[in-house]
Amino acid sequence: MKILILGAGAIGSVFGGFLAKSGHEVVLLGRQAHMATINQNGLKIEGIWGEHDITSHIKGYTSLSAIREGEGNAFDLILLTVKSYDTEAVIRDYLQYFLNNAPMVSLQNGLGNLEKIVELLGSDRAIGGRVIFGAEIIESGRVKVTVYADAVVVGGVSGGIDPRMVEKIAAIFSQSGIPSHATNEIEKYIWGKVLYNSALNALGSILEVNYGELLNREETRKIIVYIIYEIFSVIEKSKTRLFWNTPDEYLKLLFDELIPATYNHFPSMLQDIRRKRMTEIESINGEVVKTGEDLGLFLPVNKVTLNLVKVKERIARSDAR
Repeated sequence: MKILILGAGAIGSVFGGFLAKSGHEVVLLGRQAHMATINQNGLKIEGIWGEHDITSHIKGYTSLSAIREGEGNAFDLILLTVKSYDTEAVIRDYLQYFLNNAPMVSLQNGLGNLEKIVELLGSDRAIGGRVIFGAEIIESGRVKVTVYADAVVVGGVSGGIDPRMVEKIAAIFSQSGIPSHATNEIEKYIWGKVLYNSALNALGSILEVNYGELLNREETRKIIVYIIYEIFSVIEKSKTRLFWNTPDEYLKLLFDELIPATYNHFPSMLQDIRRKRMTEIESINGEVVKTGEDLGLFLPVNKVTLNLVKVKERIARSDAR
């Protein structure tokens, strides 16, 4: 397959590297320094999935116009790994240069990304994904896989893309070394990731600690409980279906399995703040708060969490000017 990865940060680079190593032709869109190093020296992946030096079947670019000029206008598969606040702009930019005939898989955080692909490309091209392993860019051209909690899950919307294509994509990921499977209930998995991120990503960023520290402290465990209970009030009122019937069911999974599996992971939001970049807080706790308010619910703990992250983000970005 010829695969285009829109947003080759840490997660996009891991997918791109493993897919290229397994023989697929991978084209990355990313930041200049990272792309230049990959083109010159290859992509190095390290961490819990071993050490890999990928020097073939992979190219990096910094603009879609350059990709069109260098690679043509047709790809077999598109992986969307940009930050959620860039989703619409990147898809619209993509449509200016490339044929709309390839499936696009969102491997992003937050709510609304799959819906935006459906809106702009159509449900017959749209696939959502749940990624629950962690990675970080150590330096340009070098990425580390830090934690792994569960397999990647991919799925289309009801009445959308052919399920056989989704199963094929999941198999390609798995064969490349990234455990994956297909589902016809992707919305449940996306909401599960929203629960996980809303409880841990923002709080860990505010306190500047890893997820294990949040588990170890009675005070932070209480805050996590409040966050999850508030989100379940939104889930129940919106009649959204999940794998868990009560917040306590989910909290048991979170405290007993998910946090221990990602104990040493530092939040991606914290990495963004330290790099003086925008965070994805609006598409995670922010979207939960907005949905709750639309339903007539007040989510005070999620709203305070949202605002604290926004303050930290703005302070960091103002210091960069």
